[in-house]
Amino acid sequence: MMDIVDGQVHSNVMGTETTLAVMDAIGIQAVLIDEYLRPDEAGGLLPGYSLAGGAFRPVGPNAEAAALAYPDRFAYLMRINSFDPGLEGWIETLAASPNLRALRTVAFSPEESVAFEAGGFDRLFAAANAHNLPIFVTCPARVPHLAPYARKFPDLQFVIDHCGVAFDAPRGGASLDDTIAMAEYKNVALKWAHAPAFLSTEPYPFPDLEPKLARALDAFGPERVLWASDYTVSRHRQNWAESLFTLRHSPTLSATDKDWILGRTIRTLLRWPAPEKPFAHKPMHPHRLGGVG
Repeated sequence: MMDIVDGQVHSNVMGTETTLAVMDAIGIQAVLIDEYLRPDEAGGLLPGYSLAGGAFRPVGPNAEAAALAYPDRFAYLMRINSFDPGLEGWIETLAASPNLRALRTVAFSPEESVAFEAGGFDRLFAAANAHNLPIFVTCPARVPHLAPYARKFPDLQFVIDHCGVAFDAPRGGASLDDTIAMAEYKNVALKWAHAPAFLSTEPYPFPDLEPKLARALDAFGPERVLWASDYTVSRHRQNWAESLFTLRHSPTLSATDKDWILGRTIRTLLRWPAPEKPFAHKPMHPHRLGGVG
């Protein structure tokens, strides 16, 4: 039985029990939770709170509770604002949690993008490195600017979010070129998420993704490519089962490729051991799960 791990779900949007029910139905062992609900009036992603100087600090009470209740099924990451004046102490606190597996940061707003391109994320990456915490980086269309950080922090595990492509490209028109170029840095991995929206113009099972994923695998190797559905955001393009079975039932991926992409990579990079007794499931065809979409 394959150990399948979803690398990003905002499961607090659905609730823990509903998330578990769907995981059991489609054969997912574990989920990495990235918690958020909605933007507040100041632009922060709730739950969280504002800090002195205008920074916003996300928190994850639902993610932490889910991981405490079901440690074999859930772990979580925490979003870190690069402008947080106390990020070193906050990361030190987070690192003490046995169920926190990684951090995540974004370079999306104009202010974040300018700082990211100018080396302004050094404090954040240094703190992550000090606590040996892998970090997911969302930097659409700015992936080349991650290279100096990868060189400066060779022992820090970076994961490029959402294929690293521009979010505003026409459907199927985004380019993987900049992301592929980052494969030369052995401490950089790729999260294969939102590929149907950004890289495909065809319906499920998105056959035009096969050569693009093959290109990523040739560059990074399956040991540095991990799958994430981001289902609660990407469901306009695919339901949760379709996101999984696009890869699980791929005619071109080898059994070894699937083993790595669908679970072994994230387990390895995040030092997240599989449970001794995984749950038993009977995977279903996605079209029998229409209500999941």
